[in-house]
Amino acid sequence: MLEAVLEKLRMRIGETRGPLVRTIEAGALIKFAAATGQTDPRYFDRTNGPVAAPTYISTFCAEAIAGLIDLDVGLPMFLHSDDIAELGAPILAGDEIRASARYVDAYLREGKRGPMLFQTAEMKLTNQADAHVATVRVSAVSL
Repeated sequence: MLEAVLEKLRMRIGETRGPLVRTIEAGALIKFAAATGQTDPRYFDRTNGPVAAPTYISTFCAEAIAGLIDLDVGLPMFLHSDDIAELGAPILAGDEIRASARYVDAYLREGKRGPMLFQTAEMKLTNQADAHVATVRVSAVSL
C-alpha cells in the first residue's frame, strides 16, 4: 500500500505553488521581533525602518507550502521533522517578498516501529529586486 502512495507522491516532484506576494510592513517586523524575544535594536528601528529577524522567513512557510506536503498518506502520525534555511538579502520594511514553493522529494525508510514516509518541499523567497532572500527546505515524516 505505501509503495503505491510513494509512487503517487513521486509523480508530484517538481509541482509548484505560488508565488505568494507580500509587502512587508514595519509594524509586522517589530511585532514579530517582540513576540520572538529579539533584542537587537535593528529589529525595532522605527527611524530607519526595521530589519526582519532571520526567523521571520518562517511566517511564509505554511501559506507558501500549503498543499504540497500530503498529510493524509494512510499512516497514523504526521510530524514536521525539520527546516533547513539558507539566508540571503535581509528583509526590510517596505520590501515586496515573493515566496514560491516546489515539491522536492518523497521516500520510505524502515524505522524501529515500522515504515516512515518522508516528504520534502522547498520554498524560495526573493525581493522586489529579484535578489535571493532565503531558501527553506521543509521536511515532514509520517509513521
